[in-house]
Amino acid sequence: MKTNELSGKRFLEYISKMETQLGEKADELAYWEKQRRIYRDDESIAQTVEKRSEELQDMIRLLTEQKLSATKLIDSLEDPIGRAILRRRYILCDTWKKIAAACGKMSERNAHYIHDQALLDFEKIYCGSKAVFL
Repeated sequence: MKTNELSGKRFLEYISKMETQLGEKADELAYWEKQRRIYRDDESIAQTVEKRSEELQDMIRLLTEQKLSATKLIDSLEDPIGRAILRRRYILCDTWKKIAAACGKMSERNAHYIHDQALLDFEKIYCGSKAVFL
C-alpha cells in the first residue's frame, strides 16, 4: 500500500492544512482589527471583527482537539525516531530540513524513509482506534 492511500496520513495532513488555514484566519482578523481602529464608528466592521474572531476561536479549539488526538496516537508508536518525525512534521509543522537536524542531524532522505515507515505503523494504530477523520 502506498503511503498516499493511508487514512491515517490523510488525518495528519488534515491537521497540517488546518494549521495553514488558522494562520490565514489570524492574518485576516488582524486586517479587520486594523480597519476597526481606523473606522471606529463603522458598526459593520465591528461586527465583521467579532464574527472573524469567533471563527478563529472555533478553529483553534478544533485544531487543538485534533492535535491532541493525533499526539496520543503518535505517542503509541514504538520507534522513538518515527514518533519524533511524525510529531515534528504534523503537530509542529516543521520543515524536512528542521526535522532531519532535530533527529540526530540525519539526511532529509533518511528522515523521509523513517517517516514512511512510521506512517505505516501509525496507520495500524489509527485504524485500530476509534479516531474519526473529519
